[in-house]
Amino acid sequence: MAFRNVIALVAAALAAAQGAAAATCTVSAVAGFSSCSGSSSVLVKGPFTVPAETVATLSIASGGKATVTGTVTFAKSTSLTSSDYLFTLQGSGVTFDGTSGVFNGNGASYWDGEGSNGGVNKPKMFKVSTSGNSVIKGIKLLNTPIHAFSVSGSNNLIESVTVDDSAGTSLGHNTDGFDVSASNIIIKDSYVYNQDDCLAINSGSNITFSGNYCSGGHGISIGSIASDKTVDGVYVSSCSVVDSQNGVRIKTDYDATGGYVKNVQYSSITLSSISKYGIVIEQDYENGSPTGTPTSGIPISAVTLSGITGTMASGYKYSTYILCAACSDFSFSGIDITPKSASCTGISPTPTGC
Repeated sequence: MAFRNVIALVAAALAAAQGAAAATCTVSAVAGFSSCSGSSSVLVKGPFTVPAETVATLSIASGGKATVTGTVTFAKSTSLTSSDYLFTLQGSGVTFDGTSGVFNGNGASYWDGEGSNGGVNKPKMFKVSTSGNSVIKGIKLLNTPIHAFSVSGSNNLIESVTVDDSAGTSLGHNTDGFDVSASNIIIKDSYVYNQDDCLAINSGSNITFSGNYCSGGHGISIGSIASDKTVDGVYVSSCSVVDSQNGVRIKTDYDATGGYVKNVQYSSITLSSISKYGIVIEQDYENGSPTGTPTSGIPISAVTLSGITGTMASGYKYSTYILCAACSDFSFSGIDITPKSASCTGISPTPTGC
């Protein structure tokens, strides 16, 4: 009887070990994203290539974790458009740890200087559809066709990620680092090298952007804000913006109505070699060519800028540029951008620095 018990215990231990080994589902080819969806432990193990005309979605079980190692390359597609995402992450309360991983979007095969405004079809890169205090960390997105991270799920932390589109200096366009249309979002300690907005908030509330480095793009932006879109509570702090068109900016579409922007704080932002505007707030935005005539359809209020310092590049327009028709309750302090040249219209009282 004792011998049988020993055999049973050994068999149980072997079964448990096999079960533990099977608990992690490994993705080593594109089909694995589908077969591993629903698992609580996923290993995305590169190198492998996602074929052309193919998108990948990974849905992690609630509370689960996915780890990425190696490089996943997305082959050039011709039919995927800006409505498509090469990779979509789903799940509630999940962790996506890409510290040892790279997603390569093969951007050079798409870049033609037109971005999503024309030319060849271009998909977006990484859609964050998670929720429930999920964490996305460590992943490097390399050579994205256009937008890198598109954040549509709320209650997420994104930290220590890298967007590297530096190879697109001449032809990359609309390579936004983070496009956010969600609430309760924290993005921190990350690096973006691109040719468009480092951050673009299109709608949402309670959004924090801190400790980030932005190079080569259009700055840290709210907007452009379209009709019926609202932004309430944005906190940007301790960031660096270098070799970019703009430092910090808020932009609302010239023909937009029914929305608002309020409760915005930019603090402790260091600018270096900004070619156009250090601070820019405009209510005349039209893609590629602002109208020059501000409109009041999207009011901007309760905006605080403090400790915005740094330098403009040769040929810059203004260190501070405000063109408003419906702006109120602005507070500027500690603004030290050199050389100083300001143009502030349509705001009363005029904030310090104008």
